[in-house]
Amino acid sequence: VTVLWLDSRWDVQQVCSAQTARACSPAVTVRQALPSRSMTSYYQTIEGVSCDRAIIEACTKAVAGRGDGRVSLEDAQVVFEKVRDGGKVTKAEVWTVRYCLTEFNFTEAASDWITQAVSSLTQWDSKEFAKETSKVSHYEQVDGVQCDHSVIEACRKAVKGVGDGRVSKEDAKTVLAELLDGGKVTDKEKWTLRLCLSEFNWTEAAHDWIIDELKAAGAPIKRPVGSAARGSAPKKAKLVDSTPAKLKSIDKALKIAQKKGVPGEVTTLLGNMLVHALSAYKDERHQFQNEVIDMAEKVLADSLSAQELVSGSDGEKDKREKAVTDAEAAYTASQEDAKAKDEDKKAKAEAYKVTVAPLKAAKDAQKTGDAEGVALQKDKDALQSAVQSDLIPMKEAGGKQRQLDRLSKALTKAGLEDTLIKCVHLPLSKAPDQRGSFDGVVLKSLEEAIEEKLAKLGSEIEAFGPAKEERAAKVQEAQDAHDAAKAACESAADAMAEATKAEETAKEAAAAAKKSLKSLAGDLANASASLDEAKEELSMFQSGPLAAFNELKDRTPPQPEPEEPEVAPAAQEE
Repeated sequence: VTVLWLDSRWDVQQVCSAQTARACSPAVTVRQALPSRSMTSYYQTIEGVSCDRAIIEACTKAVAGRGDGRVSLEDAQVVFEKVRDGGKVTKAEVWTVRYCLTEFNFTEAASDWITQAVSSLTQWDSKEFAKETSKVSHYEQVDGVQCDHSVIEACRKAVKGVGDGRVSKEDAKTVLAELLDGGKVTDKEKWTLRLCLSEFNWTEAAHDWIIDELKAAGAPIKRPVGSAARGSAPKKAKLVDSTPAKLKSIDKALKIAQKKGVPGEVTTLLGNMLVHALSAYKDERHQFQNEVIDMAEKVLADSLSAQELVSGSDGEKDKREKAVTDAEAAYTASQEDAKAKDEDKKAKAEAYKVTVAPLKAAKDAQKTGDAEGVALQKDKDALQSAVQSDLIPMKEAGGKQRQLDRLSKALTKAGLEDTLIKCVHLPLSKAPDQRGSFDGVVLKSLEEAIEEKLAKLGSEIEAFGPAKEERAAKVQEAQDAHDAAKAACESAADAMAEATKAEETAKEAAAAAKKSLKSLAGDLANASASLDEAKEELSMFQSGPLAAFNELKDRTPPQPEPEEPEVAPAAQEE
């Protein structure tokens, strides 16, 4: 049976072409809803590995009390949905599927399908093998679980470049020897075999042989038949008739959606699949069946809107005329707003230009007025630097000719007397302990002259202070005005852009409203040729197919009759 997966996020009109409608056949899968995970512990530890309880329960339900006791392809797909229930597949879920593949009997189709699905999710955590305490054995980390490397390697060699790429019965004997190399089969080796049975292709004979041999060796990895569930399986409510008359009315109602542009082949395809989807109870439907019902509900909504359009034609005309009036008024208002914003933008741009000249004039005046004070500050800084870098070091230890020349140049530039400058060469070229009383007088005179000059420069600089601060304040005021005008200009430009965009949107809305009003007559003609007939059809649609659809969509199974409790056998008399 071909399964057609229709993604409910697609537009119904794009679901399939006419060729697809003729080629595809709907499929049905009715499965018993599983209990919520909140009702039981989420994980179950089996032989040292955490397994997902819900996946195990899904397999248990699949084989309990019905059919041939095997997990079918449809059941395997339900199991795999449990694997993907959290939006991503965890390592525990992958290992749980491997456990179920050896714990339960799968049909060949189900085994091939879910093995292929799980193999694509396997994560070989490392290509290098970490050594255990023994230097002989190694293990590989697979999906977070340590596995016996020798067992895996035996399977790799069995399928590599020989035969049909499957583990044969002879190969299985080699694998068994690796499993029994320590005299018993450990839990790690059991899990390794489960990995190998799901990752490598085995012949049916090899698969059955190795499981039987492990059972004979006292290390079974499959539970005995009949131990999957305790007692008899709970009774399942039987499906009631699919109410053909109601389904037929729904199928007819789907075709009304063709008046809303849904292709006829799509409504036909949906009608065929809906028969099978609505036949199942709400809680027993497969995911594909629910998606079919969701799409049918959308198409029925289109059918209802098509009927309501004709039924309320007078009101629809008033509605569309009002939409045109409102849209035109909104367009006019947006035009006026855009014009006002444009004028404001121009005014703000002009105001910004006006602030450029005052800012430049204030900066020029600041530069000119501060020039003399800046020069005095430079002279003072230069003299202080010469004292710190040359005079003080030479006074403390004597100096060389290069230092004397550099100091003389700085003192001359500062305006000290030439005779004093020439005299300082003699004492400063000597070491302190070689200087005489005259040398001390010369140095003292030099220090007093420098101190006097620095004081004079400081007074002159201080005199420039008030005027300098005033010029700085004027520059800051002009700068603030300039920045504010610039920000206002940019804001007005942004507002103008938004207004232009809103005007264009309003223009399109007005055009669409006019087009909708103009097409009203055609819409009414396409929806129904007769207004009275359309009103009658609307009433019949709401009370007939739409009501039947909602009833079948939410249908739940009747409660099963309670089983009679088993009567305990009477105690035997001693």
